[in-house]
This record gives sequence, C-alpha cells and structure tokens, in this order.
Amino acid sequence: MKQLLTILFCLWHGGYLSAQVQETFWHWQVIDTVRVVCTYNYSEYFTFRSEHLKEHEDYLLEIGDSLSRFYSYKYFQKDSLFYTTPVAKQEYQRRVHEGMKAKDDAQESRLSKMLRIMPGGSALQVYKNWPSDSITVLDRWSGLSEYHEPLEPQPWEIQTDTTLILGLRCQKAVCQWRGRDYTAWFTEEIPINDGPYKFFGLPGLIVSIEDATGEYGWYLKGIEQPENTRIYRYEPLDGKKFKRIDRLTELRKQWKSRLGMVKQVNADAVMLGKEPGETEDPYDLIELDYK
Repeated sequence: MKQLLTILFCLWHGGYLSAQVQETFWHWQVIDTVRVVCTYNYSEYFTFRSEHLKEHEDYLLEIGDSLSRFYSYKYFQKDSLFYTTPVAKQEYQRRVHEGMKAKDDAQESRLSKMLRIMPGGSALQVYKNWPSDSITVLDRWSGLSEYHEPLEPQPWEIQTDTTLILGLRCQKAVCQWRGRDYTAWFTEEIPINDGPYKFFGLPGLIVSIEDATGEYGWYLKGIEQPENTRIYRYEPLDGKKFKRIDRLTELRKQWKSRLGMVKQVNADAVMLGKEPGETEDPYDLIELDYK
C-alpha cells in the first residue's frame, strides 16, 4: 500500500485543485466523503472497426464511507473549463479552434486529430450503493439518461494464479457477465471491495480487468488518500435534467445510435466522392444482454 501511494498521478491533483468548483459554482449535492481515489486507464476501440483505433481515457474512482463514484477525469476537466467562468469558456473554445486550424499531419487521420483535440471525455458516471443497495448510472450517449439497477456483484471465480502489479501482490479472478468473459486481478493488500465501472465483489481492490476479446479494459495507475474532499451527485450544467429509463432500453438506444453513426459516415463519404467504409457493424457495447 505504501509503495503504491508513492505513485501519485499528477493529473489527479489538478482535478482536485478545482474540485471546490462543484460546490462554489455548480452547487452540487454532497453525498459522501472521499477516503480513497483510484485512477484507472480505460481502453476501448473507437466505434468504427475499420479505423482500428484504440482509445484511452483516465477515470477516477472515488471511494467514500458508504458509496463510490466512477467518472471520466477528462469530462470533469472539460466542465471545469467550459462552465465555470466566461474567461474559462473562452479558453476552452480557443484551444479547440487553434487545434483545428493546425496543419494536418500526413501520418494522422482527420478523425484521429479531432478525437485528440476535442477535450470531451465520456459523460458516463457510475455510483455504487447510491441510493442504498443500488447502482445509479448517468450518461449522455442517447440523451440525458439515468437508470438504476440492483447492487449485485459479478459471479466471480477466484483462482490460484498470482502476479505483481504496481508492486502489489495480486490474485486472479474470472467471471462471465452480461455476455462477456472477464479476467480480473485484485489485491488483498488494499482490502477495498470495489473496482472500475460496475465491477466489485472481490476481497480486495480490482487492479486490472479486461474482457477476453481485448475490446475493453481498465488498469489501475495510482491511488491517493485525499483530505477534506467530498463526493458529489453530478447534475447537468446546462440546466437540463436527467430522464429516468431502464437499463436495457438505454443500451438498445445506444446500439441504434452506433449503427446510425456508421451509416451517416458512409453517406457523407459518398457525397464527397469517396468510397464508403466497409459495411460492418461497429464495436459492440460493454454489456451485451440487451440483444
């Protein structure tokens, strides 16, 4: 634990220097006190299979006394710029404008360039045990959506394999969950029953987890124990409200949206006199039980 705590993730510090913005400017509801923050690198393939583009994004898992919150650091950083003061909003817009004016790199596709410049980040937020015995998910993929599901751990099978990750002795666990096979490594040196995304239920913190196809993975980068830091209930900063929906309906809407993106990109390519991309389905969602 001591060795891991020395691996301080500097980006995390930058996020919490401005964490008071959540109360001062946005007036978000305080729902717990942060005891431990874990930074995970999340990887997935971009929606279009023909791009073969692997995306990476840093997420924070804030663990409190009774609940946890998992969210994109990049998305929080964007909101901190865009919605705090007029000066910050102008700076945000300047960065995007200057980036798009820069000369194209012959080795970089325009799609890759746009993804690199736009400081968007995923709007997904996962709250475990809030409300009590529930998982709450907030997202913007198909509109402002909010759904709840029971707080149920994955059906883990703990195996005897061990390895060292970040200097921590980790043990292997596997499970089949919502259409995918997962391999996780957890450590009892950090006796916290939690992990990235919706994963939890092992006798120690989940240090890494990935599905068998390699399409999705979460990898611990660092841990910190902050002081006087709170966990907040996120609210849209444009004054809009989340709409309640059930999980499977939301996932079906997300899949339909992905199919629409591929269709639109192919149609745009044809209008520009280019050959359309391969007619194939995009990468599928994390949870496949919507089918």
